[in-house]
Amino acid sequence: MQIIQTGFKAKHDYTIRFETSLLWEAALGIAAVTNASLAGTLEHVEKMWDDPENDFSDELQLELHKIHQCNTWKTLLQLLHHSNATTLDEWTDEVSNMPEQTLRKQSLPYIGSAFEKHRTRAAQGHESSLTTLQEVTSDNPFFPDYIAFIANADISSLKEHLISVMKKWFKEVIRPQEKLLQDMLERDISNKEQKLVSMDKLTFIRSVTNSTSYKPDDGINTVLFIPHFHYRPWTISADLPGTKVFYYPIHSNSIDPENRYNPDTMLVRKYKALGDATRLHLLKRLMEGEHTLQQLTEQLPVAKSTLHHHLKMLKSAGLIASDKQVYYANKDSIASLDYELQSFLEE
Repeated sequence: MQIIQTGFKAKHDYTIRFETSLLWEAALGIAAVTNASLAGTLEHVEKMWDDPENDFSDELQLELHKIHQCNTWKTLLQLLHHSNATTLDEWTDEVSNMPEQTLRKQSLPYIGSAFEKHRTRAAQGHESSLTTLQEVTSDNPFFPDYIAFIANADISSLKEHLISVMKKWFKEVIRPQEKLLQDMLERDISNKEQKLVSMDKLTFIRSVTNSTSYKPDDGINTVLFIPHFHYRPWTISADLPGTKVFYYPIHSNSIDPENRYNPDTMLVRKYKALGDATRLHLLKRLMEGEHTLQQLTEQLPVAKSTLHHHLKMLKSAGLIASDKQVYYANKDSIASLDYELQSFLEE
């Protein structure tokens, strides 16, 4: 994943925090399995929500369809950031008793301090502020429609949906492996905290996010790390007031701590992605400059669907990134390949 921000000052300090719970793991697992663009790239999800052989109950399938349709996985994450709950029962009580305007505002994405008054007013039903939020986020693939949904949704139905999908996901996915998941997540945070002691903060952030070019901007006071298992190998970022959030994949050592010969998933994915002539061809072209999918299709004798699959493989390995259908090489990630391999071999 390539994360680019500007304005970082070397002397600017910030706090690094870690947070984990099975509530986060559930919400991120729901987000992963309903994201159609990730099909075939998720390490621990073999079948997506709409696969009839995924073994989900019909009731859970129905709720996941709503998640996919309305992007209410974002609602789950937004509400968790404002929650003090540590258990599913506590979170359910919070959501059940939450006032309507509070739920709407907490569910709307934070897009900067300059637009906080519009977030408040949109939650209160002001159309002009709703329009402003949609216009400001027009370059995001789902924010405008999501903002409209949250501003106009029937709150009783929304609450029922959110509580239902979390309860069913816990029953069918989390509970059967609850102790294992909890141990892995806590182990990873413990390992990261030990690692942070011997590293400067910026180097640490870049290491965890697999982005050698990331720079927190001046408005960031806190960097919050939330580990996940089911969304591996992807890192997802989000913004809160004064805080940059990274939902990051736990390291392979946290899954199997007794096996020091177990390489991290991103290292494996990078070399797997490179082990194909077409993908190397694509990577070389993208090293030379940005390309759209259409441009690449015109340049290579490969079907667009096949080309899209190869691009997805390169992207999941962090070797390329995209913005508005334009693909470009993640040169920093490519440059660090030798170092990452050497580090693993010498550990």
